[in-house]
Amino acid sequence: MKKILIIMLSLTLVLSLAACGGGGGSEAPSASPAPAESGSTPSSEAEANEIKYYGIGEAADANGLSIIIDGAEPFDYTGMLSRPKDGFEYLKVWFTFTNTSNEPVESPDKKDLYIVYEEGSTGDDSDMTSEENSQVLPDVADRNQRYMEDEIELAPGESVSGWMVYQRQTDKSEVTMHYYSGYVNVAPDLRFSFVVE
Repeated sequence: MKKILIIMLSLTLVLSLAACGGGGGSEAPSASPAPAESGSTPSSEAEANEIKYYGIGEAADANGLSIIIDGAEPFDYTGMLSRPKDGFEYLKVWFTFTNTSNEPVESPDKKDLYIVYEEGSTGDDSDMTSEENSQVLPDVADRNQRYMEDEIELAPGESVSGWMVYQRQTDKSEVTMHYYSGYVNVAPDLRFSFVVE
């Protein structure tokens, strides 16, 4: 009887030691960094994906409005009221705006879309300008395509296309643009980036 009791106590002791220290203490420290590393990877990816730039032909959506930059090309300033600043040239940018909501929305106008020379976290922190300084004359507008001068109310699903003229830096082939649905003292609703040769 004593032998059975001693064997039972020995087995209980061995099993309890195996349960308490059976490798759990040595594996826990090496296993715990892996979740921490994998937890930091999604957050860094989220930060990288937080700021998205759209290129030519890519639909960008914000507040029930889809904006596509259809193309961009240098614009001859001979029909302009003024010449571009030194180191700059005029750039004609073609847009298509589509109402993707169930309510009427107004298309952006010349004070909503900016060309950015130096980017900051908000519009106030950026060096940028809207189209208004390019002084396009109405009589140089293409007859079959509309120059974006004023906002247009778009019914759900309705689209409008046209162009605006900006001054861009001649020493840079990459162009950055911002869209703001309201004030510029916040981060832009949409960012665009494309190359003009």
